Amino acid sequence: MSIGSKVITAALALSVVTGVSAAGTLAANGATTKCGGLCTDLFSAALGTAKHPGYLLNVVDQAKQAGQPVNLAASTYTNPGEDFVLSAQGLVSDFYKAGLISGGLDSLYANLEVIEIQYGPKAKPSGLCVGVGTTPGVDTPVTLQQCGMTVTTTWIIDPVTTSSGTYDELINGATASNFKHPYVLTAGSPGQQLVTATLAGGDPALTHQLWGSIQGAIPAS
Repeated sequence: MSIGSKVITAALALSVVTGVSAAGTLAANGATTKCGGLCTDLFSAALGTAKHPGYLLNVVDQAKQAGQPVNLAASTYTNPGEDFVLSAQGLVSDFYKAGLISGGLDSLYANLEVIEIQYGPKAKPSGLCVGVGTTPGVDTPVTLQQCGMTVTTTWIIDPVTTSSGTYDELINGATASNFKHPYVLTAGSPGQQLVTATLAGGDPALTHQLWGSIQGAIPAS
């Protein structure tokens, strides 16, 4: 049974009503014209803005295989390595009731949404999601992993308002300790593999741990 199925089953059994469907798709529009409205482009607040993203979440060499590194690459409307589909999986509280997420995460983030970020080059689902291959920690490499199998491919969306706008911290759902400073998706230099790292906190100290999304396909330059 997949993560989504377990969460849906638990939610129905407990009569939990959430704001999003576990099978729903969040706001989209992709890097390539082919992907268009099905996809979402994610950028780091440390390196760009919605108007000028600079660099986008990217699968290295566009390879559709588990373990493939994920980094940041220059934004372009022609790179299918930057095409991702975000799917809402439920709330943290749903995952906790299904026995999938720790009580430590639930106590702090119960009402936040949980998503998976699936690689979908040119609008073709790969079945591979952005995640980690083990329990996240400091400098754990971020790679493609099979979607829907474990919470290592889930991310808790924690909105943060900074002096430059509102962005999201993305907390890995497999975080098993250090809950007040959980392990979040963290950007390095362009081209460098993404990692999870302890949430730093502070503005602008955590801009490399804040993420935004593009509404609309990346324009031709």
